[in-house]
Amino acid sequence: MIWIFKRLPGVIFMVLLLGLAGKEALSHQRTYSPVEKRELQTRPEISITKVLDGRFQKKYESYLRDQFPGRDHWVSFQTDMELFMGKNEIHNVYIGKNHYLLEHYTEKEFDPQQISKNLQALEKFVGKTKQNADVHVMMVPTKSWVLREKLPAFAPHYKEQKFYDALQQKLEKEDVLISVEPVLDAHKEEEIYYRTDHHWTTLGAWYAYEQYTKAVGGDLQRAQGKKKFRCISKDFYGTTYAKINYARQADKIEIYESADKLRVVYNMGEKKTKTLYDFSFLKTADQYSVFTGGNQAVLEITGGIKNGKTLLLIKDSFANSILPFLAEDYEKLVVVDLRQLNVSGDRLLEMFSPTDILILYNSAQFAQDKEFEIKCN
Repeated sequence: MIWIFKRLPGVIFMVLLLGLAGKEALSHQRTYSPVEKRELQTRPEISITKVLDGRFQKKYESYLRDQFPGRDHWVSFQTDMELFMGKNEIHNVYIGKNHYLLEHYTEKEFDPQQISKNLQALEKFVGKTKQNADVHVMMVPTKSWVLREKLPAFAPHYKEQKFYDALQQKLEKEDVLISVEPVLDAHKEEEIYYRTDHHWTTLGAWYAYEQYTKAVGGDLQRAQGKKKFRCISKDFYGTTYAKINYARQADKIEIYESADKLRVVYNMGEKKTKTLYDFSFLKTADQYSVFTGGNQAVLEITGGIKNGKTLLLIKDSFANSILPFLAEDYEKLVVVDLRQLNVSGDRLLEMFSPTDILILYNSAQFAQDKEFEIKCN
């Protein structure tokens, strides 16, 4: 009888393994995880070449991990167990104060070599475009930097000031930099960043828009009158939440609705609308894409003030929530995401002949971005 008990754990393990394998073979493959907000690895095709060079094994390992039965529940269970054990950092996400989830940024996200390349390209592009346009640069600090007081005690994090010092040094002669860190820091007790997402809120974007208006000599009173928002969701869970499938408090999404009748052309005529919002995304797990329907290659927006000015905005996803404010201040607003568009900066200048240019990125995303260096050098 003793030998039975010795072999029982192994037998149970094999039964479970075979059961899971059978379930995996019969179950429908998922291509996307709404919880983790990412594409999942599907069953890879096998070939002798792929087996010999290791590609098949690597993809199959990812496939087993991504298609594991009940994966979403296991991710949540793992987070609960790690919290129970006293951890406050899970998958590079800190469980911060006031229910904030804050990403742990390291030297990996702020690679000095890539930053140097990007800043050189930025300096070159600014110097070239300043001859014919009013140019400004805005780098949005990460939530983890602005709200670092909400990090757990003694939590290590990247000293982001090093990035801003390098940025300032590179652009000080051009006098184009709009620093938004001080104003965000002054309002850090307000909801300027989402708790469960890395983006700033519409309120945070408005504070930056106010700084931009001051920098370009715009109508400040008119800009301040736009600080009126409508709540469209109270159950938003963002990308930071998706990494650990855990949150103590949902976010709300607020929007600014333009008083002007805007006309928006998506991707050179692919779609035309009268709004910068796609409310259908509120019924999905990707609610942040309510802003412009997600990241688009090119948006051409008209219907704002008739002042003969065209603003070219080169940006990442942080700019999506500031667009409704800017759209009213220009006769034409052209929004470009270089990650989605295979066109050089010089070609963009030829196509749209902007009177004004704004380069707006989140600092961490700009530090890692390789498209800007290639297309604006």
